[in-house]
Amino acid sequence: MASRFLNGVDRNPNFSDQLIKLIPKTDIHCHLDGSIRLETLVDLAKEQNISLPSYNLDELRKTVFKECYTDLDDYLVPFQYSSAVLRNANALERVAFEVAEDCYSEGVRYFEVRFAPHLNAVPGELSVEDVIIAVNNGLKRATDTFNGIDDDVHKGEAPEYMYGIIVCGMRFFNGHFSPFFKNFCEIFKHESKKKMFGIATLQLVKLAVHMRDTLNIPIVALDIAGSEASFPAIDHAEAFQYAHENHMNKTIHAGEAYGPESIFQAVTACYAERIGHGLNMFDTSFFHPETPVVDKQKYVDGIIRFIANRRICVEVCLTSNYQTAPKLRAAHPDTHPLKRMMEEKLCVCLNTDNRMVSRTTMCDEIRLAVDVFKLSRDDLWELISNGFSSSFMPGSYANKLEYMRKMKAFYNRIIDMCTAA
Repeated sequence: MASRFLNGVDRNPNFSDQLIKLIPKTDIHCHLDGSIRLETLVDLAKEQNISLPSYNLDELRKTVFKECYTDLDDYLVPFQYSSAVLRNANALERVAFEVAEDCYSEGVRYFEVRFAPHLNAVPGELSVEDVIIAVNNGLKRATDTFNGIDDDVHKGEAPEYMYGIIVCGMRFFNGHFSPFFKNFCEIFKHESKKKMFGIATLQLVKLAVHMRDTLNIPIVALDIAGSEASFPAIDHAEAFQYAHENHMNKTIHAGEAYGPESIFQAVTACYAERIGHGLNMFDTSFFHPETPVVDKQKYVDGIIRFIANRRICVEVCLTSNYQTAPKLRAAHPDTHPLKRMMEEKLCVCLNTDNRMVSRTTMCDEIRLAVDVFKLSRDDLWELISNGFSSSFMPGSYANKLEYMRKMKAFYNRIIDMCTAA
């Protein structure tokens, strides 16, 4: 589906579709509820008697899971339906298995799936802990299955399939978001909203650290997601401080629907080691009207240096960005800041964001990048290797380095094989 953003863009002859599929890839910004198969969504809705605007796949693609959206908030509307069908353990395990299966089937060797357990939990029926366990069960089953398949083509040289789990707090919520949040808002009704948002994320990360340490579940990071512009990351600073003190990695959606100030908060007040999207990081028009910043360009330049020097990775999601930013969509595709990010030598990798909502795959994202930006094979290697090196891969650092060594050797083997063909 990447082709819908490629009008007037010539195909890059350096990359065949076969090469793109075979090379080892990461997807470290992938939302569980945004990557459910549409057929599965309909199936689960019927099974659970959950109302959808339509049960016809074509109609749903036309009216709900659209090709493009007016903005990020419009893009988030479909998630109310996917979240609604993911409130029992069997559904969660099934969808987790299928998302992993879809990733592994297209050559993604390592991926990190993220989700907000508070959107799935049901008080008295399905705890937040139950949600995370069910998701992990599905991911582990898929990973064991794929790692058990005989590898006749690659003769044991391919890196094993692996995954990590990222739990998301919500920048903003109310009682209509989910049964859990309805109960939570009632309990904390006397707190200010900002305080309440922070409390929810703090409780989530405390549980995540406990489950990581006692159940050996590969929960690798904390994130916050949702509407960005009016709900700053600093509301969740205490949760990220706790994560930081307990050796939990941090990635934050920032610069997707707001600008440099949002990114600044993420990397300073919340210790983010990766940034989700970063679409508006160079844009000086996104500052808050009451900001004390006088020289906005100097402020932006400072953030870019900060990110570059610390190798804070930017998780770029091209298709998702084109879908949610009409201004970007109206221009030539190469106006996406990925080009400048690479020129500034930032650490950048490619991701799907939401496989279903964005109608994309990792192969689509790479096809889009290599065609739009006329990437060389060295350029693609940089993007691919950044995904592996910036991953929050569970296990020791020594094991991660060995995995990356094996990945590089396999990558080169695929390049040589496709070049010879």
